[in-house]
Amino acid sequence: MPNDTSNPAAEPQPWSRYKQVRKILDDASGDMHPSYQGHDRFWNLPLAELLQLTLYGVRMIAPATSSSPEAPPVAAAMSATMSPCCHAPQPKAAPTAQPQIELGRGASSGLIVGLKGLSPFDGSQFPRLPWGGAAVSAEDIQFIEKWIDDGCPETDAPSTGSIATGLGDTAHVMALAAGTARFAASLGTVNAYRQATGALKVRKNINFLTPEELQRFRNALAKMKSLDAYEQDERSFGYWARIHASQCQHSWEQFLTWHRAYLYYFEQQLQDIDPTVTLPYWDWAADHDNVIISITDMGSSVALDNGVVPEAYRCWIDQQGLDALKAGGVPQPVLDKLATILGQTFSSGNRLFLAAGIKWGDDPVSDQAIIKTLGTINPLWHYQRWPGGNSSIIFEAYPSPEDVTRVLQIENFFSFGSGPEDNHFFGALENLHNLIHNFSGGLNPNYGASTEPMNVNNPQAGDMVNAGRTAFDPIFWAHHSNIDRLWSEWQKLNPSGGPDDPDDILSPWSMTVADTYTTAKLGYEYMQSSHVFPSSSQMPIARFVSQSAGVHPQVIAAHRRAEVRLHHVQYSTRAGFFIRVFLNQPDANAATPTTGNPHYVGIQNMFTGLCIGGPGHCAPPPTTPRRKFDLRARAHKTPAGFRIDCTDAVDRLRRQGDTDFQVTLVILNIDGTVATDALHMDGVSLNFFD
Repeated sequence: MPNDTSNPAAEPQPWSRYKQVRKILDDASGDMHPSYQGHDRFWNLPLAELLQLTLYGVRMIAPATSSSPEAPPVAAAMSATMSPCCHAPQPKAAPTAQPQIELGRGASSGLIVGLKGLSPFDGSQFPRLPWGGAAVSAEDIQFIEKWIDDGCPETDAPSTGSIATGLGDTAHVMALAAGTARFAASLGTVNAYRQATGALKVRKNINFLTPEELQRFRNALAKMKSLDAYEQDERSFGYWARIHASQCQHSWEQFLTWHRAYLYYFEQQLQDIDPTVTLPYWDWAADHDNVIISITDMGSSVALDNGVVPEAYRCWIDQQGLDALKAGGVPQPVLDKLATILGQTFSSGNRLFLAAGIKWGDDPVSDQAIIKTLGTINPLWHYQRWPGGNSSIIFEAYPSPEDVTRVLQIENFFSFGSGPEDNHFFGALENLHNLIHNFSGGLNPNYGASTEPMNVNNPQAGDMVNAGRTAFDPIFWAHHSNIDRLWSEWQKLNPSGGPDDPDDILSPWSMTVADTYTTAKLGYEYMQSSHVFPSSSQMPIARFVSQSAGVHPQVIAAHRRAEVRLHHVQYSTRAGFFIRVFLNQPDANAATPTTGNPHYVGIQNMFTGLCIGGPGHCAPPPTTPRRKFDLRARAHKTPAGFRIDCTDAVDRLRRQGDTDFQVTLVILNIDGTVATDALHMDGVSLNFFD
């Protein structure tokens, strides 16, 4: 049967403001389908009908022209139903000259009045438009109003004004869509973008968090610590640290599953404070060489507090800290000593004291004031941490990247992750885990025989060495995030491997072992670093050209895998198309060779087709949350993503001297011509993995 060409959804349509107006209103409506005087979503009526539509006496689109001034359609409808009720007519006053206020066609339209929530759509007679949906943004209302002012064109692409994409004015947006302007890297956090698009959040390498990501993490942790006086408050940091003391699982198969659940629930608590925060991981194997150098530099005679930890977890004194200490009464000679190390970072508080020439214990009150201030400056630092140990042991035992690779090659889950319930033993990964606990906590160089053994302010060993205290050190969470990451990598290599107790409950939560089998179901994935270039699904892209990502040199040098992702690609009601991917070739086009081209990454194929349903049948589903009891399967046109491995291309370009990367996409029809109406997506990202 031939396609019904009278159905506008049956043919591919180029982008237009009219199409975008409908999308804005559909998105705002979400899952709601109220009756507008017998109509469903009246804006999806044929345009000719919409232009004449009157709902409850209100003209939705004001007439284009009039031979004499008339009241706006809403005002006219209201005046027809209102008259004086309680008073005699009053004599008319003499007319006075006042400036004539003329509303444009858009502002006079009931649709715009309703979207703005003005009378009678202010709740006095009707709710704001769209009924039951989300409020339309002021920017989008302005866009719709301008479309009406311009005559409600059905097929144009605007040449002036602003397309409601959030990407700039119309000229810039059209240049982006054509590939003559470059998409900028997001200035926000990766997880802010993923939160907005409903994607999995990212747990990143602590060394490659952006300054904003790191500060958000610190702020959330500080907020939890501020509640530590309330020991039973589950929002406090101490509440979660004490769970490990009483419930932790080690030396058997629930070592990995229990700690994955533990991290998940702690992370949820952080996200109650800031939804963009996740638990970064500490790739301690990547620090192997720096650890060896640090211990070597300090000499074999130094057996304590001689290692290094990531800079994010170190301590330092700044001017604000000095001012706080001065206000708190710390003696001036101590302040003068601290001023000599202003801004320098140290892997332990002990080393900061030594560098400043302050002898621990001479003034306990001053010592504790300094410790408190250092913790305020950096909530990730922990005083009871003295990383390091005997040089011969560390040289032998500290894990290298090659050691981690060997552990990941173990195929048996129990040998990898610790033994079964009826045969407990430490697996290879838990053995590395134990070493890092001992290394990062270390022994207290200021501990003496006369010291109280249970004094938490001056213990014999760092908290990371003590299972009952370990989770009080913020670096614990980064260490275990890395353990969890390595398990997730092992799972990719051994998808059928795992523990044999899937139905066991991971106390004190209701989560089962089976619930922990995939990180995706828990809402996160691991990445070394990620660089996002937001787009807008409201415009089609013929050629995507990004700016340079600003990849950290260490990421370029030490990543294991790289990947380009296309986010939320929409189903297009047209014939299929192809997407060619290039790195560092911003001038790539349909004629650019791919064979032998070091910049070429690969091609992605999109299988689409014409729509078999009525208007809206093939539209993307609403982005608003589904109704609570809507148990139906996902919508059949739910946007999906593409993941394109670009490891080889990055390596080729790195070896030829490239020090940063940008992404270019060329979108082609089946016949090889440029496809200008095919690719609608929310953005592109360039991602690197340890």
